[in-house]
Amino acid sequence: MSKNLNVVVCQINPTLGDFEGNQNLILENYSDAIKKGADIVVFPEMAVCGYPPQDLLNNKGFIDANLDAIKNISKKTSVPCIVGYVNRVDSKIFNAAAICYHGSIKHIYHKIHLPNYDVFDEQRYFTSGKDIGLFSINVKEKEIKLGLQICEDLWDDVYDRKISAELLELKPEIIINISASPYAQNRFEDRKSLIERKFKNVNCPFVYCNTVGGQDELIFDGNSMIFDKDMMIIEKGKSFSEDLIISDCKTKSKIEKKSNENEIYDALVLGIKDYFKKTGHLKAVIGLSGGIDSALVSCLAVDALGSENVHLISMPSRFSSDHSKDDAIKLAKNLNANFEMINVDGLFQNYLDTLKDTFKGTSPNVAEENIQSRIRGNILMAISNKFGSLVLSTGNKTELGLGYCTLYGDMSGGLSAIGDLNKKEVYNLSKWKNRNNEIIPKNIINKKPSAELAPEQYDPFDYDKISPVVDDIILGSNVPVENIDLIKKVNINEHKRRQAAPVLRVSKKAFGIGRRIPIVNHFND
Repeated sequence: MSKNLNVVVCQINPTLGDFEGNQNLILENYSDAIKKGADIVVFPEMAVCGYPPQDLLNNKGFIDANLDAIKNISKKTSVPCIVGYVNRVDSKIFNAAAICYHGSIKHIYHKIHLPNYDVFDEQRYFTSGKDIGLFSINVKEKEIKLGLQICEDLWDDVYDRKISAELLELKPEIIINISASPYAQNRFEDRKSLIERKFKNVNCPFVYCNTVGGQDELIFDGNSMIFDKDMMIIEKGKSFSEDLIISDCKTKSKIEKKSNENEIYDALVLGIKDYFKKTGHLKAVIGLSGGIDSALVSCLAVDALGSENVHLISMPSRFSSDHSKDDAIKLAKNLNANFEMINVDGLFQNYLDTLKDTFKGTSPNVAEENIQSRIRGNILMAISNKFGSLVLSTGNKTELGLGYCTLYGDMSGGLSAIGDLNKKEVYNLSKWKNRNNEIIPKNIINKKPSAELAPEQYDPFDYDKISPVVDDIILGSNVPVENIDLIKKVNINEHKRRQAAPVLRVSKKAFGIGRRIPIVNHFND
């Protein structure tokens, strides 16, 4: 290209199925981009309907509404605008990108590689495109050759057809990839390295537009990128926030870099915030035990929703230590959140008295311990029902993996905020939260972890050693044979996880839609 090309990447946060809202969001950003001198405006994959729609794609009305929206958007375009949507040809549907300008859809590209692993199941719904995305478009009264991809087309190493290599042979003047790529740790670096490797000899700018926001368990991080013709990154979108990224495809700007803990924390805050906003909830209720997990969840909730919208409930029993009660009070004060203490020991005694004859002749064990947890779960759910708040469960990934959690007790809730953080990561993130001042009392971080359901009870694990092993089991990595008991524990507790709240995903393999293991499973490899 002989002249500067001003590209504006609109890193937006659409809401799944909100066609009117998404249409307005796209047009507002498009209008802002035009005012800033855009020659090409770019929106993410499936921005019109939100991603992933899953079985809504089987609903004709959903597809029709999406087609009406892209048609309405195209009518209001002047300079070229690339928007992701769902196209329908005869009875087949496609993950598609429309190139709109001068009031109509000028070109349509159909995604070729359809991911069908981890959290993705696009082959269940879509038909694969056939033709490489090279289009001649009118920019500044001049025709330019634009190469277009959709998300997985870039990740073609595992496929027989190499989309990127085919595109390079056609010598485009600019390449644009629109994506809905969910966050996992180090994902930005993975994307950046892949683009640099695949397009190092392209000799034209490369634009990567990613969506942002929470959708059920998934968190989309944004982090859109623009590379110059030498594949040097010159612009980067914000992490976990909407952004309008403007570039002449030549001038380099300062690239934001966050620590791993900062990224994870921001991801979880966005996941909580959007889950509440998009499901229509305003307030959270959390059982505050005085332990590390509930402390971190409380911090996340306050940062996501505001302290005035977070209700912390301490529910001590006869086994609760004074320091745990004091730590809970101190944390709530530090967070300026609503706080209440409800003693559950009387209720616990009522249960023991009621079950005295049924349990006659047996020794106290986990059954009595779990009564306390279930009482607390019932209280939290009662408050949730009464005031329309949503319970945030506080279990971490290591505990969920090993089944060190109670059905209908501490697993109660509408969303699992830290269910994809192992216990070590919970401590690391808590220490990061305290980097500037002490929000989480030091005693919570330093004391031995305990469920406090029996006298002198402490967690039976060395989390520094066990957390990475449990992560490897969940990821499907090879684990030394001496860990066979851990593998069995993970397997036999699948029935619990099926009844758990949705887990916000921040790793490459989380419990939920990305890990589909049978409940009945006698295979321990």
